[in-house]
Amino acid sequence: FSDMFIQIATRLPSEYVYGFGETEHASFLQDMDWKTWGMFARDQPPEYQKNTYGVHPFYMGLEKDGNAHGVLLLNSNGMEVKFQPTPALTYRTIGGILDFYLVLGPTPEQVVQEYTALIGRPVMPPYWGLGFQLCRYGYKSDADILDLYNKMKEANIPYDIQYADIDYMRRQLDFTVNPNYAGFPTLIDRMKKDGMRFVIILDPAISGNEPNYAAYERGVIDNVFIRWPNNGDIVWGKVWPYYPNVTTVNTSLSFEQQVELYSADVAYPDFFRNSTVQWWKTEIQELYTNPRQPNTSIKFDGLWIDMNEPANFVSGSINGCGTSDLNDPPYMLNLTDKDKGLNYKTICMGSEQILSNGKPVRHYDVHNLYGWSQTKPTYDALHSVTGERGIVISRSTYPSSGKWAGHWLGDNFARWSNLGTSIIGLLEFSLFGISYVGADICGFNEDTTYQMCSRWMQLGAFYPYARNHNGLYSPRQDPVAFDKAFEEMSRNVLNIRYTLLPYLYTLMYEAHAHGSTVSRPLLNEFTNDQATWTIDKQFLWGPALLISPVIEQNQTVLDAYFPDARWYDYYTDTDLGQRKLMKRLEAPLDHINLHLRGGYIIPWQLPAANTKASRKNPMGLTVALDDNGDAQGLLYWDDGTKIDAYENGIYLLHTFNASQSALDISVAHSGYYDPNNLRFTEIKILGVESSFSPRVIVYQYGQVIESPHTSTYNFSTKVLHIKDLQLGLGQAYSLTWGQPPEERLPENERFNCHPYPEPSQASCQERGCIWEISSVPGVPLCYYPMNYGYFVSNITEQPNSTSANLHRNTNIPNPYVNSSAVDLLSLEVIFHTDTMLQFKIKDPNNQRYEVPVPLSTPSTPTVTSGRLYDVKIVNEPFGIQIIRRSTGTVIWDSQVPGFTFSDMFIQISTRLPSQYVYGFGETEHTQYRRDMNWQTWGMFTHDQPPGYKLNSYGFHPFYMGLENEGNAHGVLLLNSNAMDVTFQPTPALTYRTIGGILDFYMVLGPTPEQVVQQYTKLIGRPVMPPYWALGFQLCRYGYQNDSEVSEVYYAMKESKIPYDVQYTDIDYMERQLDFTLSPDFQGLPDLVDRIHQDGGRFIIILDPAISGNETEPYPTFTDGLAEDVFITWPGTKEIPWGKVWPDYPNIEIDKNTDAEYQVEHYRAYVAFPDFFRPSTRQWWQREIERYYNNTLKFDGLWTDMNEPSNFIDGAVGGCRNYILNHPPYMPDLALRGRGLDMVTTCMEGEQQFPNGTPVSHYNVHNLYGWSQAEPTYYGLRNATRERGIIITRSTYPSSGKWTGHWLGDNFAQWDQLEKSIIGIMEYSIFGISYCGADICGFFNDTTYEMCARWMQLGAFYTFSRNHNVMGTRRQDPVSFDEPFKNISRDVLNIRYRLLPYLYTLMHLAHVKGSTVARPLLHEFVYERETWDIYKQFMWGPAMLISPVLEEGARSVNAYIPSARWYDYHTGEYIGVRKQFKVFPAPLEYINLHIRGGYIIPWQEPNTTTTYSRLNPMGLIVALDDRGSAQGQLFWDDGVGIDTYEEGKYYFATFQVTLNALNVYVDHNNYLSDTVPLQFGHLHIWGLAATSATNITISYDGKTEYVTPEYNPETQILKADFTDQNYLLHKVQQVKWTIST
Repeated sequence: FSDMFIQIATRLPSEYVYGFGETEHASFLQDMDWKTWGMFARDQPPEYQKNTYGVHPFYMGLEKDGNAHGVLLLNSNGMEVKFQPTPALTYRTIGGILDFYLVLGPTPEQVVQEYTALIGRPVMPPYWGLGFQLCRYGYKSDADILDLYNKMKEANIPYDIQYADIDYMRRQLDFTVNPNYAGFPTLIDRMKKDGMRFVIILDPAISGNEPNYAAYERGVIDNVFIRWPNNGDIVWGKVWPYYPNVTTVNTSLSFEQQVELYSADVAYPDFFRNSTVQWWKTEIQELYTNPRQPNTSIKFDGLWIDMNEPANFVSGSINGCGTSDLNDPPYMLNLTDKDKGLNYKTICMGSEQILSNGKPVRHYDVHNLYGWSQTKPTYDALHSVTGERGIVISRSTYPSSGKWAGHWLGDNFARWSNLGTSIIGLLEFSLFGISYVGADICGFNEDTTYQMCSRWMQLGAFYPYARNHNGLYSPRQDPVAFDKAFEEMSRNVLNIRYTLLPYLYTLMYEAHAHGSTVSRPLLNEFTNDQATWTIDKQFLWGPALLISPVIEQNQTVLDAYFPDARWYDYYTDTDLGQRKLMKRLEAPLDHINLHLRGGYIIPWQLPAANTKASRKNPMGLTVALDDNGDAQGLLYWDDGTKIDAYENGIYLLHTFNASQSALDISVAHSGYYDPNNLRFTEIKILGVESSFSPRVIVYQYGQVIESPHTSTYNFSTKVLHIKDLQLGLGQAYSLTWGQPPEERLPENERFNCHPYPEPSQASCQERGCIWEISSVPGVPLCYYPMNYGYFVSNITEQPNSTSANLHRNTNIPNPYVNSSAVDLLSLEVIFHTDTMLQFKIKDPNNQRYEVPVPLSTPSTPTVTSGRLYDVKIVNEPFGIQIIRRSTGTVIWDSQVPGFTFSDMFIQISTRLPSQYVYGFGETEHTQYRRDMNWQTWGMFTHDQPPGYKLNSYGFHPFYMGLENEGNAHGVLLLNSNAMDVTFQPTPALTYRTIGGILDFYMVLGPTPEQVVQQYTKLIGRPVMPPYWALGFQLCRYGYQNDSEVSEVYYAMKESKIPYDVQYTDIDYMERQLDFTLSPDFQGLPDLVDRIHQDGGRFIIILDPAISGNETEPYPTFTDGLAEDVFITWPGTKEIPWGKVWPDYPNIEIDKNTDAEYQVEHYRAYVAFPDFFRPSTRQWWQREIERYYNNTLKFDGLWTDMNEPSNFIDGAVGGCRNYILNHPPYMPDLALRGRGLDMVTTCMEGEQQFPNGTPVSHYNVHNLYGWSQAEPTYYGLRNATRERGIIITRSTYPSSGKWTGHWLGDNFAQWDQLEKSIIGIMEYSIFGISYCGADICGFFNDTTYEMCARWMQLGAFYTFSRNHNVMGTRRQDPVSFDEPFKNISRDVLNIRYRLLPYLYTLMHLAHVKGSTVARPLLHEFVYERETWDIYKQFMWGPAMLISPVLEEGARSVNAYIPSARWYDYHTGEYIGVRKQFKVFPAPLEYINLHIRGGYIIPWQEPNTTTTYSRLNPMGLIVALDDRGSAQGQLFWDDGVGIDTYEEGKYYFATFQVTLNALNVYVDHNNYLSDTVPLQFGHLHIWGLAATSATNITISYDGKTEYVTPEYNPETQILKADFTDQNYLLHKVQQVKWTIST
């Protein structure tokens, strides 16, 4: 015992000694053959006999009789221990005193419990801390992390925690953010919303070279840094932080040169000081909240403290350590690089620290406590700032560090040997009282291999702290960095981990509360079996789970030791039947051997993508009976995040006890109730001896209770499997254990088992279905038996959700052998709001394609007691029932036979509450209500002109259903694969789709308008068009040159027919090439300028297909090719060439040849842009802007042919994947025998999602137009700097956020008029308000009468355009005679007069999701007559439009709902309601009616909206039976971008009661004296009086009087204010005085 050298030796009772660290040992058992081990905290990657990060002078010794004891030397100076075969142990330390503590066990577990009672129990991690974790040193930006996150999500690999290493910091400075991580806060917030957690790294060293670096400046003020003795200068080192202005690093230099050139001077906080503790907490708080810039705050959940030995990149300090012998003491311990002194890789030993009592102490004495001293302040700060239990992971540890932190085993190596040494490390740190521990899975340093990483993922899944992490410059090794097989292996083993997390969490509780080990050596459980004393290649989780990993290269079998107990294979539940021996086990690459110990009960829970989700899943128990038929276990449960939940009693503790015939579930502590209404739904009892199938009975409080469970007993494996239990978590129970005949089904109840191809009796019966001939057309000949489908298990009902597992009835064949069946499905029902729910069915074991269209659902459910619906999961066969609470009506009931889920064929059917269903598109329907008489409708976007039952341009799997009580609901199936739907008179609906998943959303209304509002809230509100886009529009395919366009334009001007927008079709392009201008249209830019000067607007067409055969420069293609914007063949950059409109260059075209010849000989090869790719979106927007700036000043864009259309099937040379183009089930599509690639591109074409994930066109074909819409929208906005309009042909739910739609290439046929009304009403419920058909028809020659009637009807399309094809007669209004021009002018003047009303309706659609073109049933749903009306429609709630739709008709039989109605043309009350009435309708006349109770804003029309907007505003007040009315007006500049969103508008509510009009200005940030809108006219209809003497107007705080006109016969009052120049925004009230 001397000042700087102390030695003591002791004989040992046996050679079995375990512990001492942190050094890498070759075995768990210490080598007694004269081995010396140094202990001194150092930044040293683990290698044999090298002292590394922590210091633990503790060992456990076994005595020859099997008793155990433990010894701690409480000394923090540098130390070594030497073992010799005596057996004996020698300690040598270079300071302090000898302070030994001995614990006597006598069992190994008791030794650890007694030791942790002395030093402190292990920390209790949050539940999420047990999830899988990912990190990498070398993420270049937050985009790298986002990409990884998305890929992990897509792969459906369980994963809870993402890390950022020092890359996220600005030049590796603590408490800063790298500019490359500008999106870091947003990313973290997004991940946390998805249930994830985030951990960041902090190093202790603080740069002193930074200007305006608050962490350092505050640290200096607070005197927090380690200094030279006697309050000398700061001891400066160098670590990670770089000098200011270092932006690039020459990595070819040596490490030492890089340190010298780039590394800043750093100071080391002295965590013993009270000031440092407070300073550290402040800095962590600032990073978390950032009060100066809250949007940049980092909402971490855990902290990872690294480099806290402390590490230094220079020895001692930048100026050396002087001559002190503290760095080179008289006795130099057996340390790595001991000749370089104690200060090697750390700071000078003579540095001075200050203990919390103010006493100075040499770093020499406390060096090994540095990490320990940092841990508690970090732990306290983390809890303080987050308010939750988080995790602290520390590299440097000392006895009692485990009270606050977990530990990873440092910067290990991707070497096979490190798998084995990691197990030793786990077991040693279990002894040291640090339960939460693991190694960097797959290795930190060096490059891993596929096989090594596979085996390490299996092993690492059973580290308590399971993190995959590697170093800079090494290849990625996360689970999605390899192939699909690796992903599947990772997913499978992590699903096991997540399944067992309730057991692991309980073990963590037992460690925290009692000091038990979690990762446990076999000897701790089987000390009496001396064979276990040397086993360190296997380990246990607690007492019950034996883990036997493969840790050697190319090993496919392993020898595992099974101690003296009953063991069951985890996977098969079978009894191993052998014990107390080494057994050879099969271990293929995708398998880790796991065994359950008899005598124990394991709680578990179904896994999910993360623990936030898994904690909501059903729970279960596995009861592994021992030789006596007994078992016992525990479950600890709390909220997973509350600080000190155990200490404060806020937890639940279940105890389980089983015997051969009974299981008791008891509650030992009840301090927590789980809000997810968790239940034990499944119990497996292993080792049940029975000669019969036992009956299971459930008891509670001693009484038998009803239970919906089912049970099966396997006589071979002796497993009793109980499913469908409903045992509530937190309640006590006891359990003891000791298809109807097939009937002929009514025809309406038969569901088609063989829809395609045509069935035979043999093929029907091969499917397990019933063959029966029916004389009724449409009734299926082959139908499902009642038991066909899936059955349900593990139903878990929670306040805001329900989940279950679905199991296929495998006794029935899979109907499509080329489409593999999915035997296990997961069901999740989420109650998002009181009016909306979602139910999702998918394969839990395999990631399937899901639609990437974002929907707006609350991040957490917002349901209340006012929820409109209940949900039931029913069984045998499985079905979902959704019930409207207010009426008890079942509005969805899928408990019907036929539910099928296979890879390329999915079917689900549901009963409907009534025959009244509307929606599904885009297909031409003959009536608005769907025909329920065994009709099937296909949906697949296709260049198909509208025709009955022909799938055309859009894809909308949404319907609105009416219930018999008049309530309405809506259902969206979010699936983008080819699909068909069948209606049958049951009434019932069957969906069939050929890919993806089933992801349903239901909105509950209860009114039809509310259904649409709720639906558009989900998918996105309709776009707000510019005011001019509500004007009349003209186009023609076939303008020969700009002179023809000019001729039409000037003729329209001369005729004074209102007209705002002129188009050109593809004629304006050179050879139909996008972004070119034909030589015949060189005057078009000047014409467009003239149109603009006259107040008009211009729209051009763009097709997606881009020619690849150009001989002259065509940057649209060449830039696109360089930027990888096109759809490719899978796995290549080769383009699947199609043919569309573009012609080859330099050829003469014979237009007399047929279409096929022209396609083959004249049409160029074209590439299809992939609008999912960010590069494509940027390219497309750039092309739009470039064309606008350099060629033509268009105002809107018309995107056509975007299904995408192709003039050949698939690709030049044909497609390459037969089954994708001809799937096992071909939906009921036009010419279905030709395959999905008919006139489109090949289904195997590869597209890429924004995150780079490839996806086949098969899955996203129906999204092509949708994916083009948003970049076109922003390209237009960026080019014009105004609100324009996009008109698209192909649409999908949410397309309406950016575009309008025309109903395609229709025909000049009379039936098309009424079908266009059906189309615009369907698109209203689809959320696309701006919609219309080609007025007068696109194909065929129109007729005078037809075009006149169509001009009248089309004047009330929200998108009003006359357009037709080349080769047909002109049909623009000036192409006919003067009476026709008058008809057109008159009806368009009505439209323009009512544009303020229409514009306000468009605003309400944009803001609230209301419909504009509205079916009558939306306003009068309680009049059953309206449910079938589709030859009339409304504008909003107030205007009824009853057009003539039949040739030769001069009257119209119109339904007048129950309200007061006025003739629009005369203003007179018609005196009819709730009945059909025949109204005269001469050729020049359209019947229009205004509904009483509404106020219509209007303006005098003009030839363009530019001029009509300058006219005074008028109001039509149509009084209801009570003399009241109300209305609104929205007004802005008509072209500004996001005027509503930015508040740059005027919105007023008008209300009339008691002979007074009150104007309530709800918002005005637009109208003013300098931006005026004159109030010019007031018309009051239905004013019953004998006279009206005056009008009083309250205006701008004054009262003025006007004399009105009043006609007592018509009951119309009119007032003209145009002479007074009243500004609308200043009008407050208008009153009128009448006599009666």
